Amino acid sequence: MSGSVDVVRRSFDAMSAWDVEALLRLYDPDVEFMPLTGTRVESGGYRGHEGVRAYFAEARELWDLMEPEPDQYIELGECVLVAGRCRVRGRASGAESHPTCAWVIRVRDGTIISHTTCASYGEAVEVAGFEPTDLARAEKPD
Repeated sequence: MSGSVDVVRRSFDAMSAWDVEALLRLYDPDVEFMPLTGTRVESGGYRGHEGVRAYFAEARELWDLMEPEPDQYIELGECVLVAGRCRVRGRASGAESHPTCAWVIRVRDGTIISHTTCASYGEAVEVAGFEPTDLARAEKPD
């Protein structure tokens, strides 16, 4: 497994455990964080460690459970494209959902510089700027 994929895996472990401080140790101080939900999604997402802390404070009010479940990692340059699902459970309603998700995570020098969550693998490929030929050549370090 590459170092970038290892960093991404550890970030998902930290998210599942709601361990924001462990997550921030993996994130650049100016990280761009774009989840699917949150009050700042429409305005460009969350920026920096304070932005990530703000997102997780909001998410903790809404979700009792939030566990990314990655199935596949594809690394291409600075980018790690991750396909999977995310299990969530509403704090107030108790309703649980397990939607398909994909993530585009950019890693530079062992640090995550951007983290974007997408509603589908196709959307993630587009956000990452990949071409089908790029993906066909990519190492799949699963």
